[in-house]
Amino acid sequence: MKPTTCLFMCCILEMSRWTYSKRMCNLEVLTGECTATNGHQGKFVLITSCPALLKIAMSPTISLKQKKHLEAHTCGDHVCCEAPMILTTAPTTTASRSIPESDYEDIPTTDIIPSNRMLESDNDDSSLLPEENDCGLEPGVERIIGGNVTKIDQFRWTVALDFDSPSKKGVRCGGSLINTRYVLTAAHCVGKVREEDLTLRLGEWDIDQHKDCENDDPEDCNPEVIFAEVSQIIIHPGYRRNGHDIALIRMKQPLPKNYTTHILPICLPNATDLIHNSFTNKNVSVVGWGRAENVTTSRYKMYAEITTISNEKYKHVTGKPIEDNQMAAQSSSKAYRDSCTGDSGGPLQIQINGTYYLIGIISHGPRCGEYTIPAVYTRVTSYMEWILKSIKQYM
Repeated sequence: MKPTTCLFMCCILEMSRWTYSKRMCNLEVLTGECTATNGHQGKFVLITSCPALLKIAMSPTISLKQKKHLEAHTCGDHVCCEAPMILTTAPTTTASRSIPESDYEDIPTTDIIPSNRMLESDNDDSSLLPEENDCGLEPGVERIIGGNVTKIDQFRWTVALDFDSPSKKGVRCGGSLINTRYVLTAAHCVGKVREEDLTLRLGEWDIDQHKDCENDDPEDCNPEVIFAEVSQIIIHPGYRRNGHDIALIRMKQPLPKNYTTHILPICLPNATDLIHNSFTNKNVSVVGWGRAENVTTSRYKMYAEITTISNEKYKHVTGKPIEDNQMAAQSSSKAYRDSCTGDSGGPLQIQINGTYYLIGIISHGPRCGEYTIPAVYTRVTSYMEWILKSIKQYM
């Protein structure tokens, strides 16, 4: 056989094998049984439920061998994991898939948590997070540039934290609804707050009136705001000033499983491709009731578009480094109403294919109006394992 013919046939065979593998991957339900490259049996889970692969994905630098190892175990949004730690939201199935053998089986697996330490049995079908078609969805409204008032039905996952303690009164922070029972916020907002001194205002827009009506039109109103009592505040164990600034708030009563017309959760970035995305130089937005002009708190829910920057650029601009579990963003325009005190804990969000994902939590930054100085946000992808663990523990 001529060398050119042989080369052509090899290319055809390789393309056919890739096409077959890709087609099989797309056809399968990804929570079924699978076989890892070392021949051990595993399960398809989100990468946040697989400590060994998550550690590789979250590493600041990844070798070519590690990259190939991660790719070989990835199928769509899921990975083949020998010892999944946390039950994911997808339904169980008996479908299976084998991952082809490779020459990088010697990747260390000492950090894998044994399967007998799983928090729940595989038969538990309770959902920790909403499906993608149940979160991060927006009505068809035009974009708002700069620090302006949102539409009445925009960003339905934004929660106003209303305090009633001697040291803190009124709406002083924000948060993001992530499922029927939990709100994600900044630890510094709730670090010294008792549960009975905090109320969550869900479906809020105008904090000065109980029924929100746009342009005072009685025909254009949201349903009544839900004032939810808090049963537990879960602060990250590593929290310190400007570090690990993340907390979960558990409501006493869950929301309806289908949510409501004016309350909907935001999606969390728990897919493999999102977990390893640094989200640098991306157009994103912040939402909250923070300081507007000369008033302490805005009456209406506000929104501003900004741009993320690298941690290296933040250090260059400010002279101060930030951790890998933090991220930075700033405005490229004077129109931006900076993330101010009242915005703390609120969402830094990105829209991907029409769906909003929570990628950051407003943590700290410059004084309002200093638009050229970037603000700092807690990087949500760095805490997906902790978030899921905590929700599972206190379900």
